[in-house]
Amino acid sequence: MYEGFEMSSFLAGLPLGMAVAAVIFYFSWRKGKKERRFDERYRRIHESARSFSWAVTTFVLLIAWALVMFLEPPGTAFFVLMAVYMLHMVSYGIGAAIASRRN
Repeated sequence: MYEGFEMSSFLAGLPLGMAVAAVIFYFSWRKGKKERRFDERYRRIHESARSFSWAVTTFVLLIAWALVMFLEPPGTAFFVLMAVYMLHMVSYGIGAAIASRRN
């Protein structure tokens, strides 16, 4: 860690921030349910957005992985990017299996 980093502040602020975000998410979700914001059109738009985002993330991870392989010797960055890419692909496989089972 660096000199100005206080672990106690971090450990106190992280759960507090997550709790505040959860409360805000809950109330916005509840309000959206009352106003019927989460209909079929909403789901279809966000399914398309997630699909596009997944494709872009895959491409960016592959480019970053290639850059790390060429610019640095195999080290921590290489293995971190490899782990992120593998988790990304495994999550896609699990999502595809769930979606095919539902349809």
